[in-house]
Amino acid sequence: MYALDPTAAKAAESTGNRITEKGKYKGKFTRAQHIISDKGTYGIDFDFVTESGQKARFAIYTQRGDGTQVYGYKQLSAIMACLSLRQLADPKDTPAKIYDFDAGKEIEAVVPQFTELLGKPIGLLFSMEEYKADKWRPILAGVFQASTELVASEILDRKTTPEQLPKMVQALRDKPLKTSGTSSIEAGNRAAAEAASDDLTDIPF
Repeated sequence: MYALDPTAAKAAESTGNRITEKGKYKGKFTRAQHIISDKGTYGIDFDFVTESGQKARFAIYTQRGDGTQVYGYKQLSAIMACLSLRQLADPKDTPAKIYDFDAGKEIEAVVPQFTELLGKPIGLLFSMEEYKADKWRPILAGVFQASTELVASEILDRKTTPEQLPKMVQALRDKPLKTSGTSSIEAGNRAAAEAASDDLTDIPF
């Protein structure tokens, strides 16, 4: 009458449909929307869905209006390395579910997206950030290749054994409100992401 459904079994461990704890997650991007901040900084607003159905929404900012790169550019380079993408084309108008603050709910809309990033298996590390008193949200803390668990620097160096990811997971720390300073995981992820922005003449994909 019933057969084991591994996906459903894993989903039973989820406390809700939102990512609420720091950790390692595998899934795919369902939205990768081109955005520009009020200050003119370019970025990408992501919706991420895990293999067990949990969701996270987060944004990274890649460069200022004058072309100056910011840290999110390195994060994007790491994402591209883990997805074996050499470049992203200009964003294309693509249907997506977005949150309408006026309506107070998700609506279907056509928005500019980087479609090469959508629907492909990827692994992400999240830490949780307290942005208001007792209000937490996931922030991107690392990227890895879902099938191999290699990080960007290992992929670009043609390594076959994942060594960095366990260290990065162990170093994950949540960020309470009004906390200053840089955590060890941020430092580690910066180093890993920087490797994805190095000389591109020897990319293995």
